[in-house]
Formats: sequence, structure tokens, C-alpha cells
Amino acid sequence: MAKIMTDFYLIRHGQTAWNRDRVFRGRIDVPLDDTGRREAEAVAQWLADVELNHIYSSPLSRAAETATILARNRGITVRKLEGLQDIEYGKWQGLPEIDVRRSYPALIREWETSPHQMTFPEGESLASVRARSLDCIHQLTLHHPGETLALVSHRVVLKVLCLALLGLPDSQFWHIQQDTCCINRFRMDGRSATVLLLNDTCHLKGLQRDTAGVDF
Repeated sequence: MAKIMTDFYLIRHGQTAWNRDRVFRGRIDVPLDDTGRREAEAVAQWLADVELNHIYSSPLSRAAETATILARNRGITVRKLEGLQDIEYGKWQGLPEIDVRRSYPALIREWETSPHQMTFPEGESLASVRARSLDCIHQLTLHHPGETLALVSHRVVLKVLCLALLGLPDSQFWHIQQDTCCINRFRMDGRSATVLLLNDTCHLKGLQRDTAGVDF
């Protein structure tokens, strides 16, 4: 008997000024910049021939606007899920990377060497992100068997989620890259996942992009 598969397109939102300037975003609602909107349009064009049944998004505007551009002309209402929300960076939110390095030198070394072992000050851990994002995937697989879904979320969330779907631990966080408006594709049967795309950015090659912060 053939398995009923659910297809997931996992998409990172487009660029914001804080990606470009390497500022920790988290739950602060930073809008797309002009480059980010062009990236979102490119994703929408690349997926134009894909029959999407549902589109879900993080509640934050940078993800929601990306999802809305993707939903345009499809007759689909974007639904927001708290489980796709960006990581809570706590006291790091709104700080440029250079300031974090000055104020939290030991903690940022831990973040860069053992990300799975730390919790952001007054913030969240990768384990928490994994639990809530995986729960989203499992619930959506149950509710949409045999359908094709697009989920628009954030860098940290997608890194952790891709690791989980690949059966890899959070200690491998830095071995997964997620550029702005990249596309990942996984096929789920309710118990296991097959990866079909990972950090695909082919649709962005013709754009004038700010490349310094695409994976920040």
C-alpha cells in the first residue's frame, strides 16, 4: 500500500536591513527591505507552477509579507503559526553582532562552538525551537495528508527544523546554511522525512543582492 505523502516547502523570509547590518532580530518585528521584497517575488515566480494547497507563516511581518507575496493570485489565505515564530534572543535582540561580542564574549563563543548547550539570556534554547517547530510539522502532516504546503519562517527555526527532519542533533547547527528566501523541500509520510531541496537559492541568481548578511 502506497504511503500518503505531504510535501513541505520550507522558506526563509526575505532580507531585512537588520540581516544586512548583522543585527540580532528574534521577536522584534523588522520589515522586509526592497531587496527582501524582490527576493520574495523571485520565490513566488519560482513556485508559480507548484500547486500549493496551504501557506503558513510566522506571525512576524518579515515572514508574513514574504508569505503574502507567495500567496498572491492563488486564492489562498496565509495562516500564521506561533510555532514558526523566530527564536527569542532575549537580551541580544536589537543588538548588532559587534556589540554582542563586546558585551557577551563568553556567551557568543559558546553560541559559536556549542549552540545546543546554551540558552540566550532571558531568551530561548535551540531545544525549545526544535520542539515547537517539529510539533508544527507533525500537526500539519496529520491535518493535510497528501497535500502541498509552504511554510515561511526564520533562519534559526529553519536550521533546527532541517536538522530534526534529517535526524541530526542541534550540535550540528552551524553545518546547515539558510540564506534569505532560500527554499527547502521535504516529503513527509507522518513518521519520516525525505529531503528534496536544501537551501536552494537558484531563483535568486539574477537579483542584485546584499550578500554580506544572507545567512545572518
